[in-house]
Amino acid sequence: MGSLLLILIIAVAIFVGIASKKYYDKPYIVNFGIALMMALLVIQTFLMTPIGGLGYAAIALCSIAFVFQLVLGIKNLKTVS
Repeated sequence: MGSLLLILIIAVAIFVGIASKKYYDKPYIVNFGIALMMALLVIQTFLMTPIGGLGYAAIALCSIAFVFQLVLGIKNLKTVS
């Protein structure tokens, strides 16, 4: 499960990198991609056995980033439509 999740995180990161160049006129695609990556990072951190202070900080920051990117994606989707 852990290696599959790591592969998904890497795949989404590559997609976000390519989408930022290819879909420059559609920023909501990049926002939703980054939101998905942040959610996967939170899940990855929860699966770590002993979660230390740095792990909790990562969970908090990635959760906040997930919410911000989701809001930005919805906002950009409404302006395009």
